[in-house]
Amino acid sequence: MERERVGFNRPFFVLIFLQPMRKLTLIILIAALSACQNKEPNADNKDTSIKLLQNGEWRFSLKIENEELPFNVELSNVASKDPKAVILNGDERIESSQVTIKADSIWIRLPVFDTELRGKIESQNLITGFWINKTRQNYSIPFVAEYNKNFRFTPAKTSTVIKDRYHVIFGPNSEDQWDAILLLNQNPNKITGTFITETGDYRYLEGNIMNDKLYLSTFDGSHAFLFHADIDGDSLINGSFVSGIHYQADWLGNADTTFTLRKPQDLTYLKEGYEYLDFKLPNENGDTVTWDDMNLANKVVIVDIMGSWCPNCMDASASLKELTASYNSDEIEILPIAFELTSDLDAARKRIFKMQSDLGMKKKFLFGGYVSKEKAADTFPMLNKIMSYPTLIFIGKDREIKQIYTGFYGPGTGTYYTEFMSNTKKLLDRLVAEEG
Repeated sequence: MERERVGFNRPFFVLIFLQPMRKLTLIILIAALSACQNKEPNADNKDTSIKLLQNGEWRFSLKIENEELPFNVELSNVASKDPKAVILNGDERIESSQVTIKADSIWIRLPVFDTELRGKIESQNLITGFWINKTRQNYSIPFVAEYNKNFRFTPAKTSTVIKDRYHVIFGPNSEDQWDAILLLNQNPNKITGTFITETGDYRYLEGNIMNDKLYLSTFDGSHAFLFHADIDGDSLINGSFVSGIHYQADWLGNADTTFTLRKPQDLTYLKEGYEYLDFKLPNENGDTVTWDDMNLANKVVIVDIMGSWCPNCMDASASLKELTASYNSDEIEILPIAFELTSDLDAARKRIFKMQSDLGMKKKFLFGGYVSKEKAADTFPMLNKIMSYPTLIFIGKDREIKQIYTGFYGPGTGTYYTEFMSNTKKLLDRLVAEEG
């Protein structure tokens, strides 16, 4: 299979184009789903358990075959009409105010992505239920949530010290292997960090060391990632990466302070024989438009090739909003072109508008269609490839492409992110100052 990737990161690509991992025991899952999955909180029931549920930190654990994927959630105001939930991943805080508690049920709708946590309140200290991803057909993972557990994998201390930077290989010795950089912080047995690849980062990871084994996880409403590996001196061996219930990969790493990936600015480019980016796509209203129909003359344009299912796209969109806030609307235009997990515009519109609304952005986009490398290549024949969502194309007032940035290194990457923000602000200042 080609090295080029379509997707914000490797696991999403594999989800679309490779065979799925071994199926769960569906009989057990379906039986459990019938009791919980399709039942929304019943507003007609009396709130018999609303005061039993505890405010404070909860440890949620997704059950994936023989593994558990933990993450932490703070619940507050549970006895009021305005309960809140905050998902904790390292330094990240994902707040949901769309929390419903009725009778023995709790329903947490997650921001940006069309997913939710639905649970049954078993007691003041225990919730059981399912994480439901509505963007995928029949995609649910059971969870158990326990109160007053503020650790990820273990509360135990450790004397094991890990390195802060590793060169990682996913799928080692396979035709489809890929490189990454693992950045870690240890304090003292709270481990935080992220993986950086050529198509994006794996966002905020948090975990612990148990018995000389590293464990990391994240949950943001779209990503449900679990990593673990044995610590062997300066090496990480026997690594496993699990993404939800659909994908698993082996990995290994070696401490390395010098290994680098290719630069995001060098991966996607305009092919010979083409002068400009062009398109013919439906907008949010279903009207087919071209570049010339978009009133983009004498503007700096940032074409954001993205998807509402994509956490890296969420980070990029929020960052573009911040970067362009100081400019006038007639100086810079952000033009999202969305590729979705559906070919239906009405369904796509609902998901994209939710993302844009939750991020405080304009409800405006062009629809590229169903996410696939073939569709992206057909839509943009002037580009060598679309290997990642997002791909950001910076276009000057003269309509020339000034830079194409493949993938996105979000705020969980530290200096990689701050360098992007600084360099992009300088680029936008220069492009806005240029004559059209």
